[in-house]
Amino acid sequence: MKFNIELPDDVKEYLEKEYKEYLKIRTMTRKEQRAVREWVKDGYSVYDNPEGAWLDGGVRMEYLDVYRDHEYIRQHTKGMSPEETRHFALAYYGWDDEPNPETSESDDTWDGFLESDPDGVPFI
Repeated sequence: MKFNIELPDDVKEYLEKEYKEYLKIRTMTRKEQRAVREWVKDGYSVYDNPEGAWLDGGVRMEYLDVYRDHEYIRQHTKGMSPEETRHFALAYYGWDDEPNPETSESDDTWDGFLESDPDGVPFI
C-alpha cells in the first residue's frame, strides 16, 4: 500500500496488516472499501474516526461506521436546506433541538431539589 504521508516503516506495516485483517471481518461495498483504504493511507487506524466519536460503554466508533452514518445523512438530505439538513442529522443522532413535551421534565425539578436541601448546596 502506498501511503499519502510519510510514516515510519513499522507504522505502515502495522496499519496495512490491520487493514487487511479488517477486510476479512467486515462486509462493505467497494465504495466503502475505497474510503477505508484512503483513511488508512492517510495514516489512521480502521478503528479510529475523524470525529473522535464514541459508542455507549466507551468504545470508539470505527471509521466505517462513521462513514456509513455520513453517507446515510447525505443521501437522505439531498435537496434540503442547510437548516433542514441540520435538523435531520440532529434527529438521526437523537440530539433534537426541541424538547419533546411528553418526555421532558419541567424546569422546576432542579429548583425543587435545591429548595429541599437544608444547606442549599447540593453534592457536597
